[in-house]
Amino acid sequence: MRISRVIITIILSTGIFGFNYVAAKISSIKIDPVEIAMLRVTFAALPACFFLRAKREDWCYVLLYGVAFSFGLFLFFKGLKTGIDAGISSVIMQAGSLFTAIGGILVLKEKWNRLNILGCLVAMLGIYFISKIKGGGINATGIALVLGSAFSWTFANLAVRLSRTDRPLAFVAWGSLISALLFFSINLFGDGALFTTLSQIDQQAWFAIAFQGYVTTLIGYGLWTLLLSQNQLVLSAPSYLLVPAFALFFSHIVLGEEVTMQKVLFSCIVVLGVIINASAQSFSAWRGEKKPAIIT
Repeated sequence: MRISRVIITIILSTGIFGFNYVAAKISSIKIDPVEIAMLRVTFAALPACFFLRAKREDWCYVLLYGVAFSFGLFLFFKGLKTGIDAGISSVIMQAGSLFTAIGGILVLKEKWNRLNILGCLVAMLGIYFISKIKGGGINATGIALVLGSAFSWTFANLAVRLSRTDRPLAFVAWGSLISALLFFSINLFGDGALFTTLSQIDQQAWFAIAFQGYVTTLIGYGLWTLLLSQNQLVLSAPSYLLVPAFALFFSHIVLGEEVTMQKVLFSCIVVLGVIINASAQSFSAWRGEKKPAIIT
């Protein structure tokens, strides 16, 4: 893949993922978390499921992905509902990569070294500092819910990793359908106010839902999958750290969220921790360490 195309792909995909936080914030202001999550995954599943087929051997993992994705999405929208800024939520969601790494140790028996531990500690320290910022849409409940969302998505990531699927879009589409059916059941046996909600959604909220369901899932995820499939992870994976930068920028421009020096500084600490964790194995290999400290 030519370097110019790599750069364009990185900017487009991370830009889409960054704006997704703004779209999520817009929709969460106007709609109940269960209903917005249901509409989000329904848009992602349909009509894609009519054209994409998941492998039969992937179905147990698709089911796990759908359930984990449901909890993650609900907690995320619930967190946004508390008033936490969209830009800050994108930074906190970076903890998901650390939770996924821990899941890799416990479930897949992957190995860590000292830099992995250092990266986790630095990132969590940054999140702690963010939780202490007064005002600006930051609150302990919202941070806890977004962290819970990041943790739930760890199981979705593990489902994809365990499946080793070569049909990622089909996997996501059918997993989204599982999530949609779960949310529909909850709504049906709850207050059943979906049709009332649908009649009250304005054009801006519909655009936000469509963006999350179609642009983020199909275009953003498709571009990201292309990037990962044709380039080394050392180049591609750290590029995802551009997402919080785009989210902070778009949330300031579109939503008018305040970007203070404290937010930028503590967000950079979180991102630094994720970078240290993501680069740990490559750095160890570069140093030629034969016996890194391993967590078992």
